[in-house]
Amino acid sequence: MADILVMFASKGDEPSFKKVLDALKKEKASYEFVMASAHKTPDDVDDIITKSNAKVIIAGAGLAAALPGVIAAKTIRPVIGVPCFGNYEGLDALLTIMQMPPAIPVLGVGVDKGAFAAKSAMQILKKHDILTLVGDPNEPAFKKADDLLREFGINHMHSHETSDKGINIVFTRFDEPIEKSDELVIYCPILDKKEDSAEAALNLLKHSDHGLWVGLNNGTNAAIAAIEIMNIDNEYEEKLGEYRREQATKVREYNKQ
Repeated sequence: MADILVMFASKGDEPSFKKVLDALKKEKASYEFVMASAHKTPDDVDDIITKSNAKVIIAGAGLAAALPGVIAAKTIRPVIGVPCFGNYEGLDALLTIMQMPPAIPVLGVGVDKGAFAAKSAMQILKKHDILTLVGDPNEPAFKKADDLLREFGINHMHSHETSDKGINIVFTRFDEPIEKSDELVIYCPILDKKEDSAEAALNLLKHSDHGLWVGLNNGTNAAIAAIEIMNIDNEYEEKLGEYRREQATKVREYNKQ
């Protein structure tokens, strides 16, 4: 079975998925490409994910761009989401892919950055034992990630700079310069409530031209995504499954109330 599953929603996404496939072919990666839509062929999506043994999934779509998030809800494998260029310069797809609810992460790349998604998938396939949190430990998002990693028993360190070994979670504000990095970096954007506006989304569009991104102030998803990456050899399979079941139980309990 292929190590990487690539799934896009439609033929119209070809400009984006061709960049993914070309990059994977160049690296002689083990991959499978399928086309299925979260809206038009949802049963096919379920069937593909259920049968797949892929270690990393790259998914993309435009407009509603629900496919990466739907896949993430059905797996504990790392999901890289590629927003396809479309309306609003792809901003709608970008936000849909990155702004996932806590506990169900999608690692979003910039609009139409399929080649970067392929590169990141290849990096994720390597075994990573080192995890570094970069940012202000007093930020609520940083604390959430830190606490969750401790809950899972993940050894990690705090630093003011990224490491060239392992996984980095960087908590960044949009007024900070973000230099391109060859390291494996998960960015978690930080905004105070008074700064949180529709205009701020344009900064995300500008800054996300490199790196893997989770949603605004979402330290939970940054941590879970990192654990999913570290689970490449199934070391945290049981704990991740239990965590997902706990989240589902909470929703069902709220429904009863």
